Amino acid sequence: MPEASAALSDLRVACELTDETWAGALLRPSTDSVADVVAMSGDGLVRVTESLAELARRVQALQAKCAAEIASRSRSGGEDDVARRHGYSSAERLIASVTGGRFSDAAKLVTVGEATAPRASFTGEALPPRHPHLAAGLESGSLCVDAAETIRRFLDGVALRADRQQVSEAEMLLVERAPIVGVDGLTRLIKHLQARLDPDGVKPREDELRSQRGLRIWEDRAGMIQLQGAFDPVNGAPIKLAVEALVGAELHRARDAKRGFGASVVEGQAGDGGQPQVGEPHAIGEPDDLFDERRTIAQMNADALADIARLSLGAKQAPAALRQVTVVARIDAESLVGGHGHATIDGIDQPVSVATARELAMSAGISPLLLDHRSEPLELGRAARLFTAAQKLALVERDGGCAWPACNRPPSHTQAHHIKWWKRHRGRTDIGNGIMLCSHHHHRVHDDGWVITVRDAQTWFTPPVHLDPQQRPRPGNRRRHPTGWAEEGGGRGTPVARVAAA
Repeated sequence: MPEASAALSDLRVACELTDETWAGALLRPSTDSVADVVAMSGDGLVRVTESLAELARRVQALQAKCAAEIASRSRSGGEDDVARRHGYSSAERLIASVTGGRFSDAAKLVTVGEATAPRASFTGEALPPRHPHLAAGLESGSLCVDAAETIRRFLDGVALRADRQQVSEAEMLLVERAPIVGVDGLTRLIKHLQARLDPDGVKPREDELRSQRGLRIWEDRAGMIQLQGAFDPVNGAPIKLAVEALVGAELHRARDAKRGFGASVVEGQAGDGGQPQVGEPHAIGEPDDLFDERRTIAQMNADALADIARLSLGAKQAPAALRQVTVVARIDAESLVGGHGHATIDGIDQPVSVATARELAMSAGISPLLLDHRSEPLELGRAARLFTAAQKLALVERDGGCAWPACNRPPSHTQAHHIKWWKRHRGRTDIGNGIMLCSHHHHRVHDDGWVITVRDAQTWFTPPVHLDPQQRPRPGNRRRHPTGWAEEGGGRGTPVARVAAA
């Protein structure tokens, strides 16, 4: 009973904080909740959403506790069976009915509740929960049930095949990262942790994925050519990267053309009033189809795949966007020599085995990247403004893609950004002053005034005062350079050799 009272006390405090946040977000008094929301400032609306999310997480934590207890009392099959006494065949069906949710959601509440509930030994001695760090995360209101179940499923899956201390460290890391990266980010991180905790399982998982590959092509009644396929990481990586490169180039071209059109309009309005001359780019008028992009991303993906097929059928030269792209497979020297561990492919979350990495070294169109444990920065100082391809590879080793917290854009969608700006701060073109950002977050840094720092290969993003009055630093993605074994991406490394593809 004291535990429940404490939990409800925390819930009351969260409700009071939400009430205060709600009142503080209002720009003017209103009469109902709908009008309240409309009357909120933009920043206030975000703060209210954050507060409501924490409140929801605390409610979910209590629901999980109750669900686990209902399940515990529904296993006897006798008169004391709670589910049967209420007319249900299982605790999950009872909970789904009471909550009005799905059976799968009810089952999730039960498994999370059981994994985080205190236990007792056969002699009645109190024992900690099966996953104590997970329990603490739920209790603090920092974890939602979806994230907790994702972590729980992974921990239970590797428990019998990995060292107990390593599993505990992995649990602590995942609970710490979950509020930052979300459930999608957890899924990516778990794939890499699984490869490190269970290295012997990398090859069997790879073989299983490869056996599930397939592609069906047919013409439907309407005359559309339908493709339905699934590819293992090795076969899927070049397809994914090539399509992303072509689509990314189209989007950048459209964006740059729009900017050019806007500039030409301003120049024309400020000129002598004459008509634009033939050949002037983007003369005053309506934007043309080049940058008035009306295709959906799915349509652009389809067009890109068709372009790649046409290229393979007879083109003598690849499009410029594809010539600038390389599929990179990464492996540390120790794993390559010893034959243990795993390798990763840029843009693909699922690790591959060392044996496959060796095969990739012989494949055309794929560049193996060998890593060691030294830190040897490639520096240009202020001799050049643009980062070299080698420097970008080194930055990708640290950031893995866009370094912005929880952004999952791959390396092919990123640009090298000077942390201390080249012109304003006279920043150097060195790896220590570089960071990989996607176009959207690159502009956010420039426009909003975020401060970026790098300490021990960890990027930190400090928001401006108008977004966070306390200016709390948020850790960026760390996909390539972990401080210990229990982080995504493997060991700390600097590119030392890029073997040319055969």
